[in-house]
Amino acid sequence: MNLNEALEEIRKEYRNDAVVITSEHDKALGDFVGETDDGWEVWLEWGEVSSGDVTVSATHIFFLDEDGFMRHDGSVLSVVSSEDYERLGQ
Repeated sequence: MNLNEALEEIRKEYRNDAVVITSEHDKALGDFVGETDDGWEVWLEWGEVSSGDVTVSATHIFFLDEDGFMRHDGSVLSVVSSEDYERLGQ
């Protein structure tokens, strides 16, 4: 699936009340959706994100290379609910 399709699926799950955790600047899901290029092929996987002693559920977006394999360059985004994002920051 492409990135925009994945983000729409995630948006349905989180009802747009989520934060995309990136390597540079974390962004609200709605803001992130508006700034993306849909050309990237991605794979979604459900898991967790941890910070210190806090672990929360997350949806991970793995970017795929031209052959359909996961890239190993840190091209992963994690999406968590806004509430869980606040818990991670405490």
